[in-house]
Amino acid sequence: MKKNILILVIPLLLSSCESWLDVKPNDRISEEATFSTPRGFELALNGVYVDLNKTSLYGQALTWDFIEILAQRYPISKTSTYNREAMQFHHGADEVKTRVENIWAQAYSLISNINLILKNCEDRREVLSDEYYNLIKGEALGLRALLHFDLFRLWGPVYSQASETALTIPYYVEFSISAQPKLTASMFMEQVITDLETAARLLKMDDPVMKGSGVLEANGANNFWGYRALRLNYYAVKLLLARAYLYVDNKGEALKAAKEVIEVQERLFPWANATEISLAGENVDRMFSTELVFALQNVNRKAIYTKYFDSDNLKMGVLLACNQKVIDEYVFDSEYSDLRYKVWLDKNVEIEGGSYKEVMKYQTTSTDSLYVQLIPMLRVSEAFYIAAECEGEEDEDAGVAWLNKVRNARSLQGVEWYYYESTLESEYMREFIGEGQLFFFYKRRNYDELPSAYDLYESVPMTPNDYVLLIPENESKYN
Repeated sequence: MKKNILILVIPLLLSSCESWLDVKPNDRISEEATFSTPRGFELALNGVYVDLNKTSLYGQALTWDFIEILAQRYPISKTSTYNREAMQFHHGADEVKTRVENIWAQAYSLISNINLILKNCEDRREVLSDEYYNLIKGEALGLRALLHFDLFRLWGPVYSQASETALTIPYYVEFSISAQPKLTASMFMEQVITDLETAARLLKMDDPVMKGSGVLEANGANNFWGYRALRLNYYAVKLLLARAYLYVDNKGEALKAAKEVIEVQERLFPWANATEISLAGENVDRMFSTELVFALQNVNRKAIYTKYFDSDNLKMGVLLACNQKVIDEYVFDSEYSDLRYKVWLDKNVEIEGGSYKEVMKYQTTSTDSLYVQLIPMLRVSEAFYIAAECEGEEDEDAGVAWLNKVRNARSLQGVEWYYYESTLESEYMREFIGEGQLFFFYKRRNYDELPSAYDLYESVPMTPNDYVLLIPENESKYN
């Protein structure tokens, strides 16, 4: 990265909570004072989670906005040049370059914060008990891997087409103001997996979630040890590992990691109860919160819905909605009993002569409950999809059996083995609406065309280069 990264690092530690640290008269924070107590480590790590909610990261761009536009999720109006350029993969357009520059800068800056925490875990080891050390370092390593992995999924090549020698982007493993060398695709993913394996080993020892407590509830007086689904807990790291191993086509390790999450699904991450949801009225849990292995808490979720998804108050130039025919006849193939269809897409709208489905996933009538503030990061269903893909290539019966477990939880009947491939795709299209995973599914499998957001019978041609964002010009001078 650019050599001015140090300027960005310390202010970010303060950006979400001014009372965390005592600011010296010259506005520079004493690193020694910050990390002189376990509480200081807690607050620094909490700041990372808060900043993941920034609009250039998972508070918008990498969940329901930019990344879903790339996946052709919404039929963007011709009047919305800002989004149309992205949708058409015009990576060199000014509107796109500005967005990707913000994602790049924010992610790498946050990685620097994480590396500062990791540095102090070692430099001030005497401050932390073994439990604190394992938990803080484990989460920090997992967060570093998560951010790097998503940067690679955006700026790296289609992995199956990657050259053994071509360089991609840098992986920062220490707090430094110096630019780090770019890595090949395989070297980069080796580092992602190394960080996740180490994180899992540390968290397995002391994460309260291993004892079945604190998933979305308190665990004692200190919330740092509770609400583990709001942190990168052990099972979240294992699910990320499964995702990373599948990305590099190591299906044996991917299946092993996915099954470890599946084994605790019923106990820790149970399926949303269709009966309870149907009786909930306007207080419906649209996010299926019990299934979230990792989520962010975002108090602005109601405002997100109002600003981007509320068809009663928005014009097509800004509204993010789905084409009704594409949703009904292609994505859901007329399976209207699907719980996801009924809860996430239960409103038809007519705007400017077109028929659309309003995306209701982020809709909420209140702001005073944790359950209406959740932004999904990792959903337990993905473990079943990964297991399906790992086994389905050799045994379609085994693959579709995993998919049917999710379908049954969504109030659908199972399908036969010969529908394995089409069902795998449709599950990713249905399950991750507004969650930012569909584009990465397409990229990993190197689809040469994507389903159109506009028309049931059209598609969007793709090349491997279309899947790769341009590294910001001011960054390429240093990397």
